[in-house]
Amino acid sequence: MKRLLLCFIMISGCLSLSAQAEQLRFERNAGHYNYLWKDYQNNTQTLSFSLLNYPHKLTKFTQYRPEQAQQYVLSKLKPSLRKIDPKQAKVSFNTQHGQLSYQLQGNDQEFIQELSEKLGKEVQQHYQDYLTKHYFVEKQTADGAMGIMPDHNRLAQESAEYLFSWLNNSLNQLEDQAKQREVSNYLLSFVQSIPYSELRSKDRLRGAGFLTPIQVIRNNVGDCDSKTTLLASALKTLYPRLDVAIIYVPNHALLALDMAPQAGDETVRIEGKQYVLLEPTGPALFELGKVAKESAQYIHSGLYTYQQMDWVPPEFKREK
Repeated sequence: MKRLLLCFIMISGCLSLSAQAEQLRFERNAGHYNYLWKDYQNNTQTLSFSLLNYPHKLTKFTQYRPEQAQQYVLSKLKPSLRKIDPKQAKVSFNTQHGQLSYQLQGNDQEFIQELSEKLGKEVQQHYQDYLTKHYFVEKQTADGAMGIMPDHNRLAQESAEYLFSWLNNSLNQLEDQAKQREVSNYLLSFVQSIPYSELRSKDRLRGAGFLTPIQVIRNNVGDCDSKTTLLASALKTLYPRLDVAIIYVPNHALLALDMAPQAGDETVRIEGKQYVLLEPTGPALFELGKVAKESAQYIHSGLYTYQQMDWVPPEFKREK
C-alpha cells in the first residue's frame, strides 16, 4: 500500500519575549499608512508610506488542510484512473488520519508493479502542484521530521516590489550615507513594533494564521514567521548582494544576515559563513545582533534549519 503523509509544520507559539516594543500610532487610509513608534534606543520614530497595486493573491493565505490536498490530488488522478481496465487492476483509496494511501489488486503482478510506480509518481506530482499553487513547501525541521510550511522564500520574493514606498521613505528618514547596519536596525525596530499575535485560527490549527508581507502591513499585526518574512523581503530588496536567511528553531523563526559581526553579536554559521542574527518578532526590541535567550540556546545547540532568500530582487531606486 502506497502512502502520502500530509502534515503541517507548526511554528505555533513563537518564543515568549518581554514586552518592550511600543507602537504609538497607526493610521491607514486608502492604501496610505502613518506610524509613530519607539525604537530600541527609546527614540520616537515616524514614517508614512503607501502600499498600492498589489495582486489579490498576496492579500490572503489559506490554511493548509490535509483533506483539501487529498481531494485535489484525487480529482487530478481521475483521468488516469478512468484509463485503467478494471479487469486488469482494481484501485482503492484511503484518506484517513491525514494520509492519502492507495492499494492495487490484480493477477498480473508485473502490470500491478508498473501501475503502482506510475500512480505514485503522478500522486507526488499533483501533490507538489497543490503545494506550489497554495504557497506551501515541504521542509525538514531541526529534529529531522518532514512537514509542510508556508513558502516564505517565494512570498518574500513576490512581495518585494510592492514594498518600495516603505523602503524609500524609510531611507529618507535616515542620513544619506546611512550604513547597512543602521538601515537594518531602523527597519528591524519598525517590524518589531507591529503588534504581535500568534494568529491562530478558530480551530487552533496553524496556516491561516500566517500572514503574507502585504497582510502584515495592511492588518498591522503578525507572528514570528510572518514578520520575519516581511523583513527578509525588505532587506533582500534593499541590498541585492546581501545573503539573507530565515532561521527556524523549534516553534520560532528569526532572521540572519551575511554581514561582518560586531563584538557581542549573536551569529549562526550557514554553509561555512558567519551570519548575524536578528529578532523581528517583537514585542522585545532587540537591536541587530541581539536575540532572545531561547533563540540563542537553540542555535548554539545546533537545533535549527534555514531557508536562504535565493532570488534576485526587483531593481529598487531611491527617490528623495
